[in-house]
Amino acid sequence: MKKLSIIFIAIILFTLTACSANKNKLYDITREITAYDSVIILPEKENYSSEDTVIRYTITNISDEDAWINDDDACFELHKLVDGKWKLVGTKVDHSWTEAALLLPPKESETREIKLEDYYLPLEEGIYRIVVGNIVSNTFKVS
Repeated sequence: MKKLSIIFIAIILFTLTACSANKNKLYDITREITAYDSVIILPEKENYSSEDTVIRYTITNISDEDAWINDDDACFELHKLVDGKWKLVGTKVDHSWTEAALLLPPKESETREIKLEDYYLPLEEGIYRIVVGNIVSNTFKVS
């Protein structure tokens, strides 16, 4: 009976440990991301804590002409660098892409945010980037 109790306790501890492990889901990126030179994305910080709840970023049109960007704050992808390859970080909610576009005049900026409650938290430590359409942000670190 004592042996059975020890096995039962071990199974419970294993289950609790597995349930508390990070549940981030990473997927292969199936689309080609090409360069978009007239618009840049800069995360608000270079380093984020796994305890942060929001990542703010600024989209800036650095060209001398109007640029069209997706008009919806939810139209972005969060990528994580894994073994030298970028992986799409899965979300708990569906970020549906819209066709609505926003005209961003030359030298103008717009600040947006990613609510991390939409992800399987906490984000794992590592290097990340934000992608809006074909606009790729500078990388940032989660630690």
